[in-house]
Amino acid sequence: MIPCRIVGNAVASHCHPSLSGKKLLLCQQLGDRDGAIGAPFVAIDLFGAGLHERVLVSTDGLGARHLVHDDTSPIRMFIQGIIDEKQGVQS
Repeated sequence: MIPCRIVGNAVASHCHPSLSGKKLLLCQQLGDRDGAIGAPFVAIDLFGAGLHERVLVSTDGLGARHLVHDDTSPIRMFIQGIIDEKQGVQS
């Protein structure tokens, strides 16, 4: 799993039939202190994540293809969960 931040939506005028009607989001991998690592990538979203939210992304292509019920789908990444934002801890 990769910690990421949602940086945008992905919109396509033509897509593989398995992705029709699915929400695709642009994800930026996060490193130390939430710094960006590498180039953003597209992941399918099943949780309703929103812009700027932190998420966990799975790179399990087989799992992603099972989610869209198509073994020929080109999808490889999917959002596996939304990370709650840290709240101040009082002592």
